Amino acid sequence: MKILIFFIAGALLIPGIPAQATMAPQADTRANGPFKVAILPVTIHSPEDLDYMRAGLMDMLTSRIELEGRISVLEKGAVKKAIPPDVGEIDSERARKLGETLGADYVVYGSLTKLGDSASLDLKVVKVKGEKPGSSVYIQARKMEEVIVQVDVLARKIDEKILGYPLSPPPAEKAAVAGKPAEAPKPRAAIPPPPPGLQPLAPARPDRAVSAYGFWKSSPFSFKIVGMSMADLDGDGRNEVVLIDERNLWIYRWENEFKLLKKLTGGRMHQYLAVDTGDIDKDGKAEIFVTSLEGDATETNPRKLSSFVVAFREGDYRVTFRNIPWYLRVVGWGEKGTVLLGQSRGYDIPYQAPIYEMGWNGKGYKEVRKIEVSKVFSLYGFTPFFHGGKTFYAFIDSDFRLKVLDAKGKMIWRSQKNYGSDISFQAKPLPTGYAGYYEGDDLAFVNVRVIARGDELLILRNTSPLGQLFKKQSYYTGGEVESLVWNGAMFMETWRSVEIAGYLVDFQDQDLDGAPGKELVVAVNLPGESIFSGGSNSALMIGRMQ
Repeated sequence: MKILIFFIAGALLIPGIPAQATMAPQADTRANGPFKVAILPVTIHSPEDLDYMRAGLMDMLTSRIELEGRISVLEKGAVKKAIPPDVGEIDSERARKLGETLGADYVVYGSLTKLGDSASLDLKVVKVKGEKPGSSVYIQARKMEEVIVQVDVLARKIDEKILGYPLSPPPAEKAAVAGKPAEAPKPRAAIPPPPPGLQPLAPARPDRAVSAYGFWKSSPFSFKIVGMSMADLDGDGRNEVVLIDERNLWIYRWENEFKLLKKLTGGRMHQYLAVDTGDIDKDGKAEIFVTSLEGDATETNPRKLSSFVVAFREGDYRVTFRNIPWYLRVVGWGEKGTVLLGQSRGYDIPYQAPIYEMGWNGKGYKEVRKIEVSKVFSLYGFTPFFHGGKTFYAFIDSDFRLKVLDAKGKMIWRSQKNYGSDISFQAKPLPTGYAGYYEGDDLAFVNVRVIARGDELLILRNTSPLGQLFKKQSYYTGGEVESLVWNGAMFMETWRSVEIAGYLVDFQDQDLDGAPGKELVVAVNLPGESIFSGGSNSALMIGRMQ
């Protein structure tokens, strides 16, 4: 009896044992990897046809709920196959049975209701093993568009229900105007304290309620960046950063600062236009693809495409292929994964040829199939994206507008905004007797990169006080990263970064420092003191994404 009393007293008095630990909220734990989550298609309650919202919400929740290393979302195709055609209304019991079939730890299900202009998205998060009722999360909105805007916030709440602990909320876009109800804030990429060595960047526009809770600026580079990419180049599981200027290539790694691993210098007659990375030959190490021009632009001798590939071989970075007569770009293509695209050029019209998917045949990179679209446009600023199980194509046209083609190649949408570029090259041969400035439309532009994540696009938008008045000479004072989501009829902005001073050249959403989560890394050519000052300094702006 004395021994029993001793153990009971110890359980009540000694800190750190379950009797006291139950006073704090308990986070769910998992020993073997991240929680697996199945997202079921929502049930629609509306007199209107909102099937496009069912597929769109499933895609949006899938991309936003997943947290690297903590939460893994099951592929939607597998989820749809597991749902019987006569399943009827989903409840907690049916959700658990579907979760068991799919091998999921949690199931998210619910309904979208629209009556008049008002809309409500009501979801439940159910743990597959156990009998506890599901946890509710919901959005109520005055308009359907507000539901889409708040999906990021809803996804964060779902993550918190699964993990059992709070995540950092995104800062408010701006304070409420006195006398008026506060509008729903646009979600932003939540960024934790900066890694050691990164300097805080003050906001370019004080009216944005973001301040230093945004990007951090690297030490400046003493050259003007033309392109940037990121990937694991040597197969060690860490991503390297690749930068190019007009005829040099630098490879860096983040080690509390950007450490230069290799510099490769091109010939005097080269002009580098773009850089991409991807493991196209499937050897576990990404290759570097540099689009390059070579020669002088004269009437009798137009410049030729002379692109090349750099890869990590025998402990060093080496040029493995030269004189490739293609513009090159690497994009994500849904279930295909990373895809290399190529486009040849004409004599005086730079982007008049079709776009091809390129492949590795064991000896080199060759065209595999033609992208079947009705309009010919630049490879740069192009990406496929997916909505409702269908493929769409987004691209920036020669007028700097973002446009969308459906699966049949028909243009179905055009942006009002400009997505201007500062990277250009001489496209047409110069006329006989050329002596200085040429008035003709002789420049071609390398459009800014567009990254697709399901039906969401990340895109750079540079702003100029001069607008698009002068095609030959552009001057940009700042720019932002925008997130656009396709709702079945148009792209809608869901968030944008704090404005960054300078010209935003290129960007990536990849892991930089090896910590959980991804970083948004933006290459920026820093502004000179005036419109005429030029300048060659640049930097990388880094922000944590959630």
